[in-house]
Formats: sequence, structure tokens, C-alpha cells
Amino acid sequence: MDLNLDLNAPHSMGTTIIGVTYNDGVVLGADSRTSTGMYVANRASDKITQLIDNVYIFRSGSAADSQVVSDYVRYFLHQNTIQLGQPATVKVAANLIRLLSYNNKNTLETGLIVGGWDKYEGAWKERMTNDEAEQLVVKAVSLFIARDVALR
Repeated sequence: MDLNLDLNAPHSMGTTIIGVTYNDGVVLGADSRTSTGMYVANRASDKITQLIDNVYIFRSGSAADSQVVSDYVRYFLHQNTIQLGQPATVKVAANLIRLLSYNNKNTLETGLIVGGWDKYEGAWKERMTNDEAEQLVVKAVSLFIARDVALR
């Protein structure tokens, strides 16, 4: 038995998350397994969380950290909608997550990506159809899972 274990060594929390824009929207995809190193703790984890109708957050790393940030941001965005009388923009959500992440950079062990759409910043368009974007996301997530030994 090897007793020379480095208990302070970082552990791998491999996650696959991807977002693709197409001409009418956004397609989001993620693997569903939560792992710590080679151990898969949960095979049916939801790593994409809806914050408001048009904004989603991709969560990776510490599930507890990412869930707390998601809950706080969701609450703030709903308060913002009530106060302003219109839904918050993707930019507002992204900036709030950026500020929370930066201000807590020494304690949070999570990676977060914001994806969404709104009427203000939706001018950039690819020539990709919805079906093409969905196929790309499915293929990319499948390839990432096939390459990640911990997710098998």
C-alpha cells in the first residue's frame, strides 16, 4: 500500500461545457457527470442553469460554489426585473457574475460561463442554422466525453 499520498494535490473536476450561436439563437450543451478525479459522484448532474428566461449559466468546478453564485445572481436579476419593469440583459448578468467571481477569487473554486440572448446585443450572426448548431454541440460534447477518462 502506497502511503505517500499528497493530500494537498489539486483534484481534477473535468467538465465539458459549450455554447454555439447560430442565426436565430444560442445552443448550449454540457456533459452530465460530476466527478472528483477518477471517481464519478453523479452521472445525472445539470451543469446548465437558467437564471432568467433568456440567460443561462454554465457551471463547472465546485458544485456548492457554483450553485450559490447561481442562486444569488438569479435573485438579483429577478429584483432588477421588478425594479426596472423589464428583463435584465445578458450583459447585466455577465457583469454581475464577473464581479462576484473577481471579488471572491480567493475562495471560489468554480468556473462560470454566461450564455443568452436579448434585443440589445444580438446583432452578431453566423450563417449556422439551429439544426447545424445543435449537431455541432452534440458532436463536441461527445468528443470531449470520449477524451475525458474520468467521464467514462
